[in-house]
Order: sequence, then structure tokens, then C-alpha cells
Amino acid sequence: MIEGKGYIISRQSKDVEGRLEQSFFVKTPQGTVQLFPEKQFSVFFTNAPLDIFGRTIEGLEITASPYRSFSKEAVAAIKCHSLTLQKQAINLIKSHGYEVYEEDIKSHNRYLMERNIRGAVRFIGKPDLAQQRFHQARLIPGDWQPQWRVWSLDIETSVSNNTLLSIGITCDEERYVFVVTESAYEADGDYVFRDEKSLLLAFIQFVRKHSPDIFIGWNLISFDLHFIDQRCQVLGVRPAFGVNGETWQLRASDNQGRYFISIPGRVALDGITLLKVGGYHFESYSLNHVSQQILQDSKLLKGSSRWQEIERMHAEDLPMFIAYNLQDCDLVYRIFKKLKLIELQQTRVDLTGIPLEQPGGSVAAFENLYLPRLHNKGWVAPAWRDEEFVASPGGFVMSSIPGLYKNVLVFDYKSLYPSIIRTFFIDPLARICAQGNPESAQGQIVPGYLGASFSKFDAILPELVSELAHAREEAKKSSNDILSYAIKIIMNSFYGVLGSNVCRFYHAELASSITMRGHELLGLTKKWMEHSGAKVIYGDTDSLFVTLVNDVEDPQEAGTKLCDAMNVRLKDWCADYAQLDSKLELEFERLYSRFFMPTIRGQEEGSKKRYAGLANGELVFKGLEAARTDWTPLARNVQRKLFELIFNDENPIAYIQSVIADLLAGKFDQDLIYSKQLSRPLSAYTKNKPPHVRAAAMVDEERKALGQPLEFDKGRKRVAYYYQLSGVKPYTDAEKPTNIDYDHYIEKQITPIADSLLPFFNTNMETLLSKQMTLL
Repeated sequence: MIEGKGYIISRQSKDVEGRLEQSFFVKTPQGTVQLFPEKQFSVFFTNAPLDIFGRTIEGLEITASPYRSFSKEAVAAIKCHSLTLQKQAINLIKSHGYEVYEEDIKSHNRYLMERNIRGAVRFIGKPDLAQQRFHQARLIPGDWQPQWRVWSLDIETSVSNNTLLSIGITCDEERYVFVVTESAYEADGDYVFRDEKSLLLAFIQFVRKHSPDIFIGWNLISFDLHFIDQRCQVLGVRPAFGVNGETWQLRASDNQGRYFISIPGRVALDGITLLKVGGYHFESYSLNHVSQQILQDSKLLKGSSRWQEIERMHAEDLPMFIAYNLQDCDLVYRIFKKLKLIELQQTRVDLTGIPLEQPGGSVAAFENLYLPRLHNKGWVAPAWRDEEFVASPGGFVMSSIPGLYKNVLVFDYKSLYPSIIRTFFIDPLARICAQGNPESAQGQIVPGYLGASFSKFDAILPELVSELAHAREEAKKSSNDILSYAIKIIMNSFYGVLGSNVCRFYHAELASSITMRGHELLGLTKKWMEHSGAKVIYGDTDSLFVTLVNDVEDPQEAGTKLCDAMNVRLKDWCADYAQLDSKLELEFERLYSRFFMPTIRGQEEGSKKRYAGLANGELVFKGLEAARTDWTPLARNVQRKLFELIFNDENPIAYIQSVIADLLAGKFDQDLIYSKQLSRPLSAYTKNKPPHVRAAAMVDEERKALGQPLEFDKGRKRVAYYYQLSGVKPYTDAEKPTNIDYDHYIEKQITPIADSLLPFFNTNMETLLSKQMTLL
């Protein structure tokens, strides 16, 4: 037996010769090894009697367990020595009308979960001669941190022929391009092949020789790896990209062209997905746009017709083609490195135990943290139920009091939903245990909503959230921004998980007891503030926007005092309500020296989730056109300039008049492009076809007529267009807008923005346009 340390890269379970085989690929200081645990079985639970099967079945063990179900029944443990046998056992139990619990938890995940193993491990096992496979292995948590070998991968394809032209790789200072060409081109570091099959076979060998841990890319799985997989199938090549030549498994994750891939001993991470996990928001998630924003660099070719130039370069200018391929690889590598996206993903693994290859997984993260604690208390998770989903009320949003203000104070509840969970003992098990408690136990029971109540003694989630909150404070103190953000993601996901019917713990009473408590707290705080002489002009989810009725010399100091007073009221209220120790904390987040809250367009009622403010010299927009990507650059720029003028007490009328004159003179033609995302495939838009859908359809109709692949048939792409006098016109980077309908832009883009502000100057756009036309 040999001891070792490492970090889990991937995990798998499968039946081999009729027996379950689970294994873990682990990166160690010596290389990647495969561990086969000594205990090879899968477990689930049932409320069926122990003699359910009537006879002893080889490979199946049925024993009493110390656990209870959420129905408060004793449950038996079923150990299966094959996945096939487990499936048969589950079907038999269900056919007799009994429940099964935790049957969907994969055996390799349960093995790690029960041992509190996240990513780093220590192990002992019996190695083979090459010391690459360890049998009879035992794993425990470790602390070794790997240095990952990361490859940024990008392919180039022939759109005309649907073939693979090249595979580019960058890794630190190493750069490689595997390219198919009939020319006699040769260059250091480049690998030239006469056909696709030769390229793929050579690339598989190259991967096996150099053994990367992580592939990264842009739309990596659903495009690059999916395309490689398709070409392997067509050409009869086994995609043996895993460690020890194991085959990868690629499958569709939904019906919208998204895929998931499992590569034994390796991981594929997509940049777009990780950006969204990391909380980054962009007008477009195209590689060119994101690299411009993050790196101030871009692709060597741009525009929707660049595929034609790619094919031309491949045929006529191979050095430039290779440079283009490598630039895409390099941009992705630099984005990952600058934003520390792999570090963020690894931190999430270290905190929750989700697989390294799984960038989402809020439900899996919750269950990995919650289930071991639930088992320790003697319970199994509830069975899946096909019941009607009842959505919980959303966050608190009050109608605003519109107007142009000075000195608006913003107060924000720190981690409101996690704090409600901690304070009011919101928890799946606590809800079950509180049911049927006698009145004498009321000192340990906290009322919830929709008839729910929660047992203080049995709650798991409040303690878990408290541990995470403490860890986040420590991370902040040590300036570990990645750890702090990762913990924030996890804590904030708990409410969504409990309110989602894709989670086995879902119950309407749980999520509603969080959101409706939030409503109550915001309402109470508003009342207390107004009793203190403040005026609440708006509230949203966890924030209140406040003006002071009386002028004060130092609004910052006044905001701090008001915040302190509210926290004292909160503490007292929680103690009086149910002898609770308040974990709620109101923060004085921001002072807007100038602030604008609009009306709903065309009405006198105040808007919601839309405002603009000036704080410390910085303009902040929420929900207004300047912050919306589906409005034109012209509209966003005009709105931003208008608020700069108004917040500095300048009259905007002359500026608006100059904008209209310059627009009609053609000076803003390049700023008139709309850009909007297709949320569905084009074919799904049947009844209502908005402008961006009509523009996309025009593009695909033209491509179809030319025999070219469709661009928008699968949806989920941004469409650029503008308005000509004849109507909607698709736009590409290579063209200049012509025959523009300027009246459309004045009416639909400039007028709504200006008319929200001009009443403060006793005029409106109709009046200004009338005067301007008279002058002309």
C-alpha cells in the first residue's frame, strides 16, 4: 500500500462485468492517477419492509438504518453492488407503492460527501506496476493545492464544407496549431496534416503525451468540443481524450444546443459560463466584445461574415490563418488569468464539493453541504414528488415617489435572505420537526408564513449559513476577494434552491417564509424611519431610499445615526417577537448627492427598479436606458449627458436641440444600431415577431438562398439591426447604415428619455420639436 496526496479532477461510476466500479481521477505531484475505493456499492433508502424482495438476492443488501424519513417513518438502507441491480430494486419498490429516498445520488458523490471530501484528498491504496491505478483505496480530506496545466483551445472550421480546419492550443508560453492543408507549409510549433482524420489522431496522441488538466475556451463545450466529437463520429475516430486513453462522453444538456462533457481525468471549463457564475455582466458575451472590455484587445477578424475570410486565409494565407486561431486561444487564456476564473471555480469546489467540471450546480452544492448534517441528525432527504409548483412571492418592491432630489440616503440589509434564515431558523428539517409540537414547546418554535413554523432545536441551515458568514468575514479581513465572493454566491443561492422544484427540499412554506419575512422587515423599517423624521421614497428587496424631512448640515452623519437607531429597533423587535437573537444588519450603503426617480412612462405613478443618481461624482443608472443594452448607443449617450447637465444644475434644452440637429445631419448614424438577444430558436417565434426576430429571419433567409449555414436558427445570439424608411434592416459591422428613418429615432429613442426630464424645465419634446421645425 502506498500513501499519496492530490486533488480530484473527475469522478465516475459504471458497471464493469456486472459489478459497480467507481473511481476518482486525482492530480498528484507525480501526475494524474486513478483511485478505486475499497468499498464499491451504491446506497439508497426506502420505507418498504425488510422482506420486500421475498428472498436473498446476490449483490443486494437490505438492512435496518438509524434514519427516519420526513414522514417520520423508519427507513431501510439498500446497498447495491451494481447500477443495474439498483435500478431494478427501485422499480420493484415503487411498483409495490413504497417510497425511495436519495436514489438519484451517484455513488461516487455519496462516497465523497459522507467523508467530507471536497477537492483536496489524502489517500492510501495498492498501486499497479506503473503506479497509475490504485485499488482498495481509502480517501480522506486533504489540503494539497495543485498547479493546473491549462490549455486554451479553439478550433477553426469550414462553414462551407462543415469540416475541421485547425485546432489551436496555448499554454503559458507554448503555442500549437494542428492544421489541415494541402500546401507545403511548415513552421516551428505548428503541426500540418493532409486530412482531418490524421489531425484528430495526432491531436489525441498529443493530449495523451502532454496530459493537460483543464481545457478552457469560449463556448468550448457546445461548439468546439461538440464539433470535434461530431467529426470523430463521422471519421470513425474514438475520442480518447481522457487519461489513459479513456473516451470522453458528450451529451445534450437541453434542447437549445447546449452540451455537457465528461472527460476522465480532465476538465473542460467554458469562459462564458464562468463569467456569469462570477457575476460579470456584458452587453455581449462574444469573445471579441469581452476581450475588448477586459483586455483592451480583440480578435484579428470581426463581423458576422468573417467565416468567409477565414476560409480564404486558410486557402491563401496560412500564416495569417494560424495567427488568427492562436489569437483566439490567447484572448481566452488571458481573460481566465486576469479574472482568476479557474481559482473561483476551484474555491467553489473547496467550499461545497461540487465536481470541478460543474460551473453551476446550486442544488448540488446545497445538498453536498446539507445532507451529511441531515444524516447526522438521523434523517434522510425527502422523496421526489410530482406536485404542483407554487411560486413564492418575490422581493419587496414599493411604489416610488417620483421626483428630482438632493441627498438621498440608501440603506441596505446586509445579506438579507441568509440573515433571515439565521434569525428565524428557516430550515427544511426544522419545518418538519415543528409540526405537531405541543403548546408547551412554543418557546422553541418560530412562526413562519403560509402556516409554517420552525423548530429552533432541529434547524441545520442557520448554523451552516452562520459558518459561511463567519468564513466570509475572515476572507474579507485577509483581502481574499475570490473566497469572499464564492461564499456570497453559495449563501445567496440557498433561498433560490429552497424555492425551486428541481430541489428535493423544495416547499412553498420555506421560500415564502424567507421572502414574506423580508417584506415584513422592509415595511417595519420604513415605518420606524418615518417615525424618526425621514421620508422613504422607494424600497426594493433589501434596500430603502430615504430623504430627510429637515435639512441637515451633514447628511452622511445623519445617515449613520439613523442606521444605528434602526439596528437597535431590529434587535429589540426580534427579541420581543420570538425570543430571537437578531442576525439582521442594516447598512448605510450610499449617499446620492443628486437623485432622480422617474414616473412610469405616460403615467403619474412612480416607477420601480428604475432610477439615476450621482454619488461621489459617479453617475449610477438602474433600469434606465443608459443601462439597457437593447437601446441604441445614441439613446444611452444622450441620457447620460442629460443627467450630467441636470445633476450639475444646467439647463438641458440647448443640448437636446443640438442632438436633434446633428441626428438629422447624419452625424450619429453609427450610433443608431439596436442589439438584442434571441431568447429562443427562430422557429419558436410564431405569433409575435418583434423587430430583432424579423431582422434575424432576413439574415437566415438570405443565407439559405445562398446555400450557407443558418446563423440564428438555434437562437441565443444577439441580433444587430436598424430602421430604414422601409422598416427593419439587419446590420453588419462591414456596412454603413443607409436610408435611415430619423423620425423613428427621434420618436422612439430621444423623446421618451427627454420627456422624463423636461417637465422640470416647464417644457416637453413636442414643444421643442415644434420650435425647431419652425426655425428650420
